[in-house]
Amino acid sequence: MQRLLTFKHRHEEEEIKESGLHLDFDEMAKKGSMSKEEASIAKWFGIYGSRHPGTHMARVVIPGGVLTSTQARILAKVSEMYAQGKISVTTRQSLQLHWLKTPSLPDMMRGLAEEGLTTFHGCGDVNRNVAACPLAETCEHRRIDVRPHAKEISDFMAASRDLDNLPRKFKITLSGCGAGCAQPYINCVGIVAVQREGANGPETGFKVIIGGGMGWKAFIGEEVFSFVPADLIKYVSRASAVVFRDHGDRRDRNKSRMKYVVHRNGIEQCRKWILEVLEKEGVDTAGIDSEPFVETGSAYPERPLTADDPTGTDDRVTVRAIIPKGELNNLQMKRFAELSEIFGDKRVYTTNRQNIEIHGVLPALVEQCKAEVKALGYATGGSFSLQDIVPCVGTTYCPLAVSRTRDMYDVLMELVRKEKYADIQEKAIINITGCPNSCSPFRIADIGLRGMRIREAQGSVEGYEIILGGTHDQFGEKLGEFKSDDCPKVIESVLDQFLEIREGDETLAACVRRTGFGS
Repeated sequence: MQRLLTFKHRHEEEEIKESGLHLDFDEMAKKGSMSKEEASIAKWFGIYGSRHPGTHMARVVIPGGVLTSTQARILAKVSEMYAQGKISVTTRQSLQLHWLKTPSLPDMMRGLAEEGLTTFHGCGDVNRNVAACPLAETCEHRRIDVRPHAKEISDFMAASRDLDNLPRKFKITLSGCGAGCAQPYINCVGIVAVQREGANGPETGFKVIIGGGMGWKAFIGEEVFSFVPADLIKYVSRASAVVFRDHGDRRDRNKSRMKYVVHRNGIEQCRKWILEVLEKEGVDTAGIDSEPFVETGSAYPERPLTADDPTGTDDRVTVRAIIPKGELNNLQMKRFAELSEIFGDKRVYTTNRQNIEIHGVLPALVEQCKAEVKALGYATGGSFSLQDIVPCVGTTYCPLAVSRTRDMYDVLMELVRKEKYADIQEKAIINITGCPNSCSPFRIADIGLRGMRIREAQGSVEGYEIILGGTHDQFGEKLGEFKSDDCPKVIESVLDQFLEIREGDETLAACVRRTGFGS
């Protein structure tokens, strides 16, 4: 590419993008390597550089976190052929393949495409995988089954080719009720199903939150619309991305996120812009509301996902597999496909806690299904609990990480399995991230760890910033910065204090808010 003297104040990535977003992976396979510019654009096709020289990561887009059993099989086959047989589940319900070599990338992509899977828009300055509640279809607390909307929004955004070049990544999630199991307040667009009393009785729709995000500077999202009719939600999602495209920062990539558009311009201005886009594109906005109303849906618990073997409104059961460190092998994925056909609805589900689920299991077959899952080496209980620790891949794969998150996972798992913590297993979760990008969202966990380097008299050592008291809609408070070797002792002290001072059935986050301990 040739550098242009346009005198525009913008990041170098913008010039690379302007040179074109198309790549010939077959040509790169013949060449056996990528140029800097090719590596940058490869992210649009879900290919990202790995920590290990000469290898890549591919992120497979899984809208709403659901695979057919045949897709799970092809994924297992592709991972065996090209990725050392390993598959990682992400906190946005995507699946990642590591250890990929440049010459194998086109064949890997073709292999996935055999069953309609793609890595397209898995990374890059585009709308990323659209995430949803794990129990979307049958949760008794849902106002709307959000899974079809996740797929529709994903397809609609991918087909909107005028959104191929955003200032940076754009993230959307859908939650079926106010419990926010899809983490709406930390995403560019968080969509939450709601119910209100309408002119002809109860009506359902969506509340829309925009401007959330993690990273070095974190923001809790703000409500832009209190009610959007369900049939308009894909248009509101697109309009929000158009606002980001047109008003996002293209000079400083550290501030090129939707959260800064909202922070700098205010929610009122962003609402005005979104409505202007909708009207310009011919969408009837009469049913969209920004005024508060009383939610008339049934009450929901603070943390619905803690229930083991949840029974849905279809009287079928969800059987869970807790995947340590979020990584499984090709044989295990193939077996999950088989188990979904034997016991479930012929689909394999991913969750934002990096776990796998089988839905639609008859009550009479639950124990048999769980026995098969345990035979694979996985626990079937303890989802969203103290022992359901979520680490990012850390220095195992990621070139941005500064800490060995999986080693910390191993140490903390020994701690939280202690008998003295039996009564609080469902009252706290732990997230570990290897850098400020927060691929494991540490700020919204009861206990969050963010990898860092701690200065010493000579050089530095690995350590973590520890946050306490986060929830899906509120960031925790900083406890301090500690060397990695000291973190288990610090966390043990926190858990012991929680055992001592907690009241009733409260979570660790609620205890922190009530007492301020740790601050």
